[in-house]
Amino acid sequence: MSKLIELLDKVQQIVSKANLLREEKDEKGENFNVFEILNLSKYEEKLHTPFIAELLNPNGSHGLKDQFLHAFFKSVHIDMDFDYKSASVKSEFDIGYITRDRKKGGRIDIFIQDKYKNSVIIENKIYADDQVNQLLRYDNYAKDNHFNYRLLYLTLNGTPASDCSVGGRDINYECISYREAILKWLEECVVISSDFPLVRETIKQYISNLKMLLNIMDTNSSDELVTIATSYEYYEATLSIISNSWDIEVEIRKKFIDNLNAVAERNNLKMNYDEGLCELENDKFIYFYNTDLSDNWAIIIGADIHTHTGRHGGVFYGISYRTAPVRITKKQLSGISNFWDDGDSTSDCPFGWAYLRGENGQGNWWNWSDTETLKDMVAYSGGYPFSISGDIRSL
Repeated sequence: MSKLIELLDKVQQIVSKANLLREEKDEKGENFNVFEILNLSKYEEKLHTPFIAELLNPNGSHGLKDQFLHAFFKSVHIDMDFDYKSASVKSEFDIGYITRDRKKGGRIDIFIQDKYKNSVIIENKIYADDQVNQLLRYDNYAKDNHFNYRLLYLTLNGTPASDCSVGGRDINYECISYREAILKWLEECVVISSDFPLVRETIKQYISNLKMLLNIMDTNSSDELVTIATSYEYYEATLSIISNSWDIEVEIRKKFIDNLNAVAERNNLKMNYDEGLCELENDKFIYFYNTDLSDNWAIIIGADIHTHTGRHGGVFYGISYRTAPVRITKKQLSGISNFWDDGDSTSDCPFGWAYLRGENGQGNWWNWSDTETLKDMVAYSGGYPFSISGDIRSL
């Protein structure tokens, strides 16, 4: 136990030093980041997809022809006989209307192809949810057109696609991450663009933005932390933390949920939650309710097929029954206006539902295994990190 305490103390010193370094950089303006200032840092469709596509484009405004594309193929280990001179790169590439069976159509985030039909299809996910049969539709498009192709699923940490996205099929796709492949590629892009200062500095700012999203320390602090954590003196303590990481997550969620009682009291509500929610078991919920207003209706927050393996729907909120199911006909459902845009009205949530989000509808609050979400939970001290709209008096 003493070694574990020593390790945690040393890690805390490194973290404190890294935070102090960031504060010093703030004072010098070294953390100035145009993407964060313009509130674009978390938008995949407004920043990440078009920015990456522009770098990959040999005809892009960066003026470096196909050098970035070459480096990308090397970074993600694409070894096809690709003709770079004829390469075209398109973002939000339209492949037709989505068919009724949802097996064809849609928009490919980034589509790379040469004149010989060698193709790379990239589905980019920062915080957006998987669409029904999304990867299946892109895979079908490539097969229908007889492409020699690679299908890449890009996420912050290399999370696999959900069963919803692959349509329950055995689709040949590869997971790549911003944390590993993209950051490595971007660092190479900085070297490539060394004589193009405007391009180089813009890429550096984008790298800084990604490291903020990924909660990555500066290189020196990170190296120091890894060195200490993997040293012979502390390796057993480090491994004990790793082996108990899931239990640590569960305890963080439990303490956060227990603190929500204060939120309920401030809003004249009672609160209880299902056993198993802290472990993110399916169909487990937090209930906020007032029996003076309704005996059965409650504002709910709960997990939908959410596991720590990455195959999940996510944590969502809505208005639902607390005890006995309420019988609502399809005709009645059709006449109810939806409070939220993410999900349709259902028999369980007749007023609609939505995945939890962070500020400005962005962020990873739907993922209760995400490091940033867990950090927010720990930091929570009476404030509420998301808002619940709707008034149960109308029920």
